[in-house]
Amino acid sequence: MQPIGMWIRPWTWGLAIMASVVLLPGCGEEGTPSGPQEEEIVVPCEFPDARCRDRFSLGDGFLLPVFRTHDLTRLDTTLTRAVIVVHGAARDPDAYFETMVLATKQAGALRETLVVAPHFQIESDAPASGEPIWTEAGWKKGHLSTNSSSSGARVSSYDAVDRILVTLGDSLRFPRLRKIVVTGHSAGGQYTHRFAAGSRAEELLTGIRFRYVVANPSTFLYLGPERARADGEGFAIPDTVACPGYNLWHYGLEDLNTYMRGAGTLDQVRTRLIGRDVVYLAGQADVGSAQLDVSCGAMLQGENRYLRALTLFAYLGSRFSGHEHRLFELPGVAHSSRAVYTSTIGRDVLFGW
Repeated sequence: MQPIGMWIRPWTWGLAIMASVVLLPGCGEEGTPSGPQEEEIVVPCEFPDARCRDRFSLGDGFLLPVFRTHDLTRLDTTLTRAVIVVHGAARDPDAYFETMVLATKQAGALRETLVVAPHFQIESDAPASGEPIWTEAGWKKGHLSTNSSSSGARVSSYDAVDRILVTLGDSLRFPRLRKIVVTGHSAGGQYTHRFAAGSRAEELLTGIRFRYVVANPSTFLYLGPERARADGEGFAIPDTVACPGYNLWHYGLEDLNTYMRGAGTLDQVRTRLIGRDVVYLAGQADVGSAQLDVSCGAMLQGENRYLRALTLFAYLGSRFSGHEHRLFELPGVAHSSRAVYTSTIGRDVLFGW
Protein backbone atom coordinates (compact mmCIF):
# COMPACT_ATOMS: atom_id res chain seq x y z
CA MET A 1 0.00 0.00 0.00
CA GLN A 2 1.28 3.43 -0.91
CA PRO A 3 1.83 5.90 1.94
CA ILE A 4 -1.17 8.14 2.39
CA GLY A 5 0.72 11.21 1.31
CA MET A 6 1.51 9.60 -2.02
CA TRP A 7 -2.08 9.73 -3.24
CA ILE A 8 -3.66 12.71 -1.52
CA ARG A 9 -3.43 15.79 -3.71
CA PRO A 10 -1.57 18.77 -2.27
CA TRP A 11 -4.70 20.79 -1.58
CA THR A 12 -6.71 17.96 -0.01
CA TRP A 13 -7.27 17.13 3.59
CA GLY A 14 -5.49 13.84 4.25
CA LEU A 15 -6.82 11.01 6.34
CA ALA A 16 -8.32 13.43 8.85
CA ILE A 17 -11.40 13.57 6.64
CA MET A 18 -12.45 10.28 8.20
CA ALA A 19 -13.17 12.21 11.36
CA SER A 20 -14.39 15.44 9.81
CA VAL A 21 -16.74 14.53 6.96
CA VAL A 22 -20.33 15.42 7.74
CA LEU A 23 -23.60 15.13 5.91
CA LEU A 24 -25.79 18.18 6.02
CA PRO A 25 -29.44 17.17 6.56
CA GLY A 26 -31.44 18.75 3.77
CA CYS A 27 -30.31 21.21 1.17
CA GLY A 28 -28.89 24.34 2.71
CA GLU A 29 -29.58 23.54 6.40
CA GLU A 30 -27.02 23.79 9.15
CA GLY A 31 -24.63 20.87 9.62
CA THR A 32 -24.81 18.24 12.32
CA PRO A 33 -21.86 17.51 14.60
CA SER A 34 -19.16 15.45 12.90
CA GLY A 35 -18.31 11.90 13.87
CA PRO A 36 -20.51 8.86 14.39
CA GLN A 37 -23.62 9.29 16.51
CA GLU A 38 -25.24 6.79 18.87
CA GLU A 39 -26.65 3.85 16.95
CA GLU A 40 -30.42 3.52 16.60
CA ILE A 41 -32.78 1.39 14.56
CA VAL A 42 -32.67 2.82 11.05
CA VAL A 43 -35.26 2.50 8.32
CA PRO A 44 -33.54 2.94 4.93
CA CYS A 45 -34.65 6.03 3.05
CA GLU A 46 -36.11 4.93 -0.31
CA PHE A 47 -37.50 8.14 -1.80
CA PRO A 48 -35.98 9.93 -4.83
CA ASP A 49 -36.81 13.34 -3.39
CA ALA A 50 -35.79 15.78 -0.64
CA ARG A 51 -36.40 13.19 2.07
CA CYS A 52 -33.30 11.25 0.96
CA ARG A 53 -31.27 14.16 -0.38
CA ASP A 54 -28.31 15.50 1.59
CA ARG A 55 -25.11 17.41 1.00
CA PHE A 56 -21.87 15.58 1.66
CA SER A 57 -18.95 17.70 2.87
CA LEU A 58 -15.95 17.24 0.59
CA GLY A 59 -13.81 19.50 2.76
CA ASP A 60 -12.33 22.77 1.54
CA GLY A 61 -15.80 24.34 1.77
CA PHE A 62 -17.42 22.15 -0.92
CA LEU A 63 -20.75 20.35 -0.43
CA LEU A 64 -21.71 17.61 -2.89
CA PRO A 65 -25.45 16.85 -3.28
CA VAL A 66 -26.20 13.14 -2.86
CA PHE A 67 -29.17 10.84 -2.43
CA ARG A 68 -28.59 8.15 0.18
CA THR A 69 -30.46 5.35 1.92
CA HIS A 70 -28.62 5.67 5.24
CA ASP A 71 -27.10 8.51 7.25
CA LEU A 72 -23.37 8.65 6.67
CA THR A 73 -22.78 10.32 10.05
CA ARG A 74 -24.24 7.61 12.28
CA LEU A 75 -22.90 4.33 13.59
CA ASP A 76 -24.51 1.42 11.74
CA THR A 77 -23.41 -2.11 12.56
CA THR A 78 -25.80 -3.76 10.09
CA LEU A 79 -24.42 -2.26 6.87
CA THR A 80 -22.17 -4.78 5.13
CA ARG A 81 -21.98 -3.32 1.61
CA ALA A 82 -22.32 -0.02 -0.22
CA VAL A 83 -23.22 0.85 -3.80
CA ILE A 84 -22.24 4.20 -5.28
CA VAL A 85 -24.19 4.70 -8.49
CA VAL A 86 -23.22 7.49 -10.91
CA HIS A 87 -25.89 9.11 -13.06
CA GLY A 88 -25.83 9.55 -16.84
CA ALA A 89 -25.53 12.60 -19.06
CA ALA A 90 -28.94 13.90 -17.92
CA ARG A 91 -27.44 14.33 -14.42
CA ASP A 92 -30.51 12.73 -12.81
CA PRO A 93 -29.25 11.16 -9.58
CA ASP A 94 -32.80 10.87 -8.28
CA ALA A 95 -33.71 8.47 -11.09
CA TYR A 96 -30.55 6.42 -10.56
CA PHE A 97 -31.13 6.34 -6.82
CA GLU A 98 -34.69 5.10 -7.39
CA THR A 99 -33.48 2.40 -9.78
CA MET A 100 -30.71 1.20 -7.50
CA VAL A 101 -33.01 1.11 -4.47
CA LEU A 102 -35.41 -1.02 -6.53
CA ALA A 103 -32.62 -3.39 -7.56
CA THR A 104 -31.42 -3.61 -3.95
CA LYS A 105 -34.92 -4.41 -2.72
CA GLN A 106 -35.35 -7.05 -5.42
CA ALA A 107 -32.12 -8.64 -4.21
CA GLY A 108 -33.42 -8.59 -0.62
CA ALA A 109 -30.43 -6.51 0.47
CA LEU A 110 -31.81 -3.06 1.29
CA ARG A 111 -31.26 -3.07 5.05
CA GLU A 112 -27.59 -4.08 4.86
CA THR A 113 -26.76 -2.00 1.75
CA LEU A 114 -25.96 1.69 1.68
CA VAL A 115 -26.90 3.25 -1.67
CA VAL A 116 -25.36 6.61 -2.55
CA ALA A 117 -26.11 8.55 -5.75
CA PRO A 118 -23.94 11.68 -6.11
CA HIS A 119 -24.96 14.65 -8.25
CA PHE A 120 -22.32 16.13 -10.53
CA GLN A 121 -23.80 19.46 -11.49
CA ILE A 122 -23.11 21.92 -14.28
CA GLU A 123 -23.85 25.64 -14.18
CA SER A 124 -27.33 25.31 -15.71
CA ASP A 125 -28.38 23.04 -12.84
CA ALA A 126 -28.46 26.13 -10.61
CA PRO A 127 -26.34 24.70 -7.80
CA ALA A 128 -26.73 26.02 -4.27
CA SER A 129 -24.00 27.93 -2.50
CA GLY A 130 -20.95 25.81 -1.79
CA GLU A 131 -21.77 23.09 -4.33
CA PRO A 132 -19.13 22.27 -6.97
CA ILE A 133 -19.90 22.46 -10.67
CA TRP A 134 -18.17 21.01 -13.71
CA THR A 135 -18.50 21.33 -17.45
CA GLU A 136 -20.93 19.03 -19.22
CA ALA A 137 -18.06 16.80 -20.36
CA GLY A 138 -15.64 17.50 -17.52
CA TRP A 139 -17.39 15.65 -14.70
CA LYS A 140 -17.25 12.40 -16.71
CA LYS A 141 -13.50 12.77 -17.21
CA GLY A 142 -12.53 13.60 -13.63
CA HIS A 143 -11.71 17.23 -14.40
CA LEU A 144 -11.45 19.86 -11.69
CA SER A 145 -14.55 21.85 -10.84
CA THR A 146 -14.97 25.09 -12.75
CA ASN A 147 -15.74 26.98 -9.55
CA SER A 148 -13.64 27.34 -6.42
CA SER A 149 -14.76 26.77 -2.87
CA SER A 150 -14.69 29.34 -0.10
CA SER A 151 -11.12 28.23 0.61
CA GLY A 152 -10.09 28.77 -3.02
CA ALA A 153 -9.83 25.04 -3.83
CA ARG A 154 -11.14 23.19 -6.85
CA VAL A 155 -12.10 19.52 -6.75
CA SER A 156 -11.98 16.70 -9.29
CA SER A 157 -15.23 14.80 -9.78
CA TYR A 158 -13.21 11.62 -9.19
CA ASP A 159 -11.77 12.97 -5.96
CA ALA A 160 -15.33 13.64 -4.80
CA VAL A 161 -16.12 9.91 -4.86
CA ASP A 162 -12.71 9.13 -3.33
CA ARG A 163 -13.76 11.18 -0.34
CA ILE A 164 -17.06 9.34 -0.05
CA LEU A 165 -15.17 6.05 -0.16
CA VAL A 166 -12.82 7.13 2.64
CA THR A 167 -15.87 7.88 4.79
CA LEU A 168 -17.35 4.47 4.02
CA GLY A 169 -14.07 2.92 5.12
CA ASP A 170 -14.34 4.50 8.58
CA SER A 171 -14.68 1.48 10.88
CA LEU A 172 -15.98 3.70 13.66
CA ARG A 173 -19.07 4.40 11.56
CA PHE A 174 -19.44 1.21 9.56
CA PRO A 175 -17.59 -1.58 11.40
CA ARG A 176 -19.11 -4.42 9.32
CA LEU A 177 -18.91 -2.86 5.87
CA ARG A 178 -16.79 -5.18 3.72
CA LYS A 179 -17.87 -4.65 0.09
CA ILE A 180 -18.19 -1.56 -2.08
CA VAL A 181 -19.48 -1.32 -5.64
CA VAL A 182 -18.86 1.75 -7.78
CA THR A 183 -21.08 1.67 -10.84
CA GLY A 184 -22.52 3.87 -13.54
CA HIS A 185 -24.57 3.56 -16.70
CA SER A 186 -23.98 5.45 -19.96
CA ALA A 187 -22.03 8.59 -19.01
CA GLY A 188 -21.82 7.13 -15.52
CA GLY A 189 -20.24 4.05 -17.08
CA GLN A 190 -17.62 6.27 -18.68
CA TYR A 191 -16.99 7.81 -15.28
CA THR A 192 -16.69 4.43 -13.59
CA HIS A 193 -14.24 2.92 -16.08
CA ARG A 194 -11.81 5.83 -15.86
CA PHE A 195 -12.28 6.16 -12.10
CA ALA A 196 -11.25 2.52 -11.66
CA ALA A 197 -7.97 3.31 -13.41
CA GLY A 198 -7.13 6.38 -11.35
CA SER A 199 -8.58 6.04 -7.86
CA ARG A 200 -6.25 4.97 -5.06
CA ALA A 201 -9.02 4.67 -2.50
CA GLU A 202 -9.10 0.87 -2.86
CA GLU A 203 -5.39 0.74 -2.02
CA LEU A 204 -5.97 2.80 1.11
CA LEU A 205 -9.03 0.99 2.45
CA THR A 206 -7.62 -2.42 3.30
CA GLY A 207 -10.11 -5.04 4.45
CA ILE A 208 -12.79 -3.89 2.00
CA ARG A 209 -13.41 -5.59 -1.36
CA PHE A 210 -14.18 -3.37 -4.33
CA ARG A 211 -15.98 -3.96 -7.59
CA TYR A 212 -16.45 -1.56 -10.52
CA VAL A 213 -19.49 -2.21 -12.71
CA VAL A 214 -19.36 -0.43 -16.08
CA ALA A 215 -22.71 -0.42 -17.89
CA ASN A 216 -23.32 0.65 -21.51
CA PRO A 217 -20.84 3.55 -21.72
CA SER A 218 -20.45 5.53 -24.91
CA THR A 219 -16.66 5.05 -24.83
CA PHE A 220 -13.99 3.26 -22.85
CA LEU A 221 -10.47 4.03 -21.66
CA TYR A 222 -7.84 2.24 -23.77
CA LEU A 223 -4.57 1.52 -22.02
CA GLY A 224 -2.45 1.56 -25.18
CA PRO A 225 -2.44 3.29 -28.57
CA GLU A 226 -3.81 0.34 -30.55
CA ARG A 227 -7.38 0.18 -31.81
CA ALA A 228 -9.29 -2.44 -33.75
CA ARG A 229 -8.21 -2.77 -37.38
CA ALA A 230 -10.83 -1.93 -40.00
CA ASP A 231 -10.50 -5.42 -41.45
CA GLY A 232 -11.21 -6.99 -38.07
CA GLU A 233 -7.80 -8.63 -37.95
CA GLY A 234 -6.61 -7.69 -34.49
CA PHE A 235 -5.41 -4.33 -33.21
CA ALA A 236 -2.89 -1.78 -34.48
CA ILE A 237 -2.08 1.92 -34.25
CA PRO A 238 -4.61 3.73 -36.47
CA ASP A 239 -4.03 6.59 -38.92
CA THR A 240 -2.95 9.36 -36.56
CA VAL A 241 -3.14 11.98 -39.31
CA ALA A 242 -6.81 11.28 -39.93
CA CYS A 243 -7.57 11.08 -36.20
CA PRO A 244 -4.83 12.92 -34.26
CA GLY A 245 -6.60 13.09 -30.89
CA TYR A 246 -7.84 9.51 -30.69
CA ASN A 247 -5.60 8.59 -27.74
CA LEU A 248 -5.95 11.74 -25.64
CA TRP A 249 -7.56 11.47 -22.23
CA HIS A 250 -10.26 10.20 -21.81
CA TYR A 251 -10.08 7.86 -24.82
CA GLY A 252 -6.48 7.00 -23.98
CA LEU A 253 -3.63 7.91 -21.66
CA GLU A 254 -2.14 10.93 -23.42
CA ASP A 255 -2.45 14.50 -22.06
CA LEU A 256 -3.81 13.42 -18.67
CA ASN A 257 -5.75 15.82 -16.46
CA THR A 258 -4.77 16.90 -12.95
CA TYR A 259 -6.36 13.94 -11.17
CA MET A 260 -4.85 11.32 -13.44
CA ARG A 261 -1.40 12.90 -13.34
CA GLY A 262 -1.56 12.31 -9.61
CA ALA A 263 -2.50 8.66 -10.07
CA GLY A 264 1.04 7.44 -10.69
CA THR A 265 3.00 6.47 -13.77
CA LEU A 266 1.26 5.17 -16.88
CA ASP A 267 2.41 1.66 -16.01
CA GLN A 268 0.90 2.05 -12.55
CA VAL A 269 -2.39 3.21 -14.04
CA ARG A 270 -2.46 0.23 -16.42
CA THR A 271 -1.60 -2.21 -13.65
CA ARG A 272 -4.25 -0.71 -11.39
CA LEU A 273 -7.09 -1.01 -13.89
CA ILE A 274 -6.12 -4.47 -15.11
CA GLY A 275 -5.75 -5.78 -11.57
CA ARG A 276 -9.14 -4.61 -10.35
CA ASP A 277 -12.48 -6.40 -10.21
CA VAL A 278 -14.16 -4.78 -13.21
CA VAL A 279 -17.41 -6.08 -14.69
CA TYR A 280 -18.82 -4.83 -17.99
CA LEU A 281 -22.58 -5.01 -18.64
CA ALA A 282 -23.47 -4.69 -22.33
CA GLY A 283 -27.04 -4.54 -23.57
CA GLN A 284 -27.24 -6.52 -26.80
CA ALA A 285 -29.93 -4.13 -28.08
CA ASP A 286 -27.93 -1.00 -27.22
CA VAL A 287 -27.09 -0.29 -30.85
CA GLY A 288 -28.73 3.13 -31.30
CA SER A 289 -27.03 6.48 -31.76
CA ALA A 290 -28.90 8.64 -29.22
CA GLN A 291 -26.31 10.64 -27.22
CA LEU A 292 -23.60 8.42 -28.69
CA ASP A 293 -20.14 9.94 -28.97
CA VAL A 294 -19.43 9.96 -32.71
CA SER A 295 -16.12 11.81 -32.63
CA CYS A 296 -13.19 10.30 -34.49
CA GLY A 297 -11.65 8.92 -31.31
CA ALA A 298 -14.94 7.34 -30.30
CA MET A 299 -15.71 5.79 -33.68
CA LEU A 300 -12.36 4.02 -33.63
CA GLN A 301 -13.80 2.06 -30.69
CA GLY A 302 -16.79 0.78 -32.68
CA GLU A 303 -20.06 1.72 -34.32
CA ASN A 304 -22.28 1.54 -31.23
CA ARG A 305 -22.15 0.92 -27.49
CA TYR A 306 -22.68 -2.82 -27.72
CA LEU A 307 -19.93 -3.35 -30.28
CA ARG A 308 -17.61 -1.02 -28.38
CA ALA A 309 -17.95 -3.19 -25.28
CA LEU A 310 -17.17 -6.36 -27.23
CA THR A 311 -14.21 -4.69 -28.93
CA LEU A 312 -12.77 -3.32 -25.69
CA PHE A 313 -13.00 -6.77 -24.12
CA ALA A 314 -11.27 -8.34 -27.11
CA TYR A 315 -8.55 -5.69 -26.85
CA LEU A 316 -7.96 -6.53 -23.19
CA GLY A 317 -7.63 -10.19 -24.09
CA SER A 318 -5.12 -9.45 -26.84
CA ARG A 319 -2.92 -7.09 -24.83
CA PHE A 320 -3.45 -8.11 -21.18
CA SER A 321 -4.03 -11.85 -21.26
CA GLY A 322 -3.86 -12.20 -17.50
CA HIS A 323 -6.70 -9.81 -16.76
CA GLU A 324 -9.70 -11.00 -14.77
CA HIS A 325 -12.25 -8.47 -16.02
CA ARG A 326 -15.58 -9.98 -17.03
CA LEU A 327 -18.16 -9.07 -19.65
CA PHE A 328 -21.83 -10.02 -19.45
CA GLU A 329 -24.15 -9.48 -22.39
CA LEU A 330 -27.76 -8.66 -21.56
CA PRO A 331 -30.18 -10.10 -24.17
CA GLY A 332 -32.93 -7.69 -25.23
CA VAL A 333 -31.57 -4.81 -23.16
CA ALA A 334 -31.13 -1.47 -24.90
CA HIS A 335 -29.88 1.82 -23.40
CA SER A 336 -31.76 1.58 -20.11
CA SER A 337 -30.23 1.76 -16.65
CA ARG A 338 -33.42 0.32 -15.15
CA ALA A 339 -33.29 -2.71 -17.46
CA VAL A 340 -29.57 -3.22 -16.75
CA TYR A 341 -29.60 -2.97 -12.97
CA THR A 342 -32.85 -4.86 -12.33
CA SER A 343 -31.96 -7.72 -14.68
CA THR A 344 -31.01 -11.05 -13.10
CA ILE A 345 -27.44 -10.62 -14.30
CA GLY A 346 -27.31 -7.03 -13.10
CA ARG A 347 -28.50 -7.93 -9.62
CA ASP A 348 -26.11 -10.88 -9.40
CA VAL A 349 -23.15 -8.69 -10.38
CA LEU A 350 -24.09 -6.02 -7.85
CA PHE A 351 -25.11 -8.17 -4.90
CA GLY A 352 -24.24 -11.82 -5.54
CA TRP A 353 -20.59 -11.78 -4.46
